Amino acid sequence: MPFLAVNAEILIGDFLLPWGMVVSAAGFVAAWLCVLGMEQLRLTRFVGNLPVFFIALAVLFGCAIGLAFSP
Repeated sequence: MPFLAVNAEILIGDFLLPWGMVVSAAGFVAAWLCVLGMEQLRLTRFVGNLPVFFIALAVLFGCAIGLAFSP
């Protein structure tokens, strides 16, 4: 039986997309939607520095998505 390695890349046509790029993009979109919802509910006024909060949310959601859907 040959050794089967787990490839952490997604094949789209002839292009290999790194798994980290997909997770980072998904975390960015999730953070964007979360901040958008917070702005609709006017909850962002309780956040001291919104850009830093957004980056922290993007990292948090990216890590959570990466742990949940890791190859």
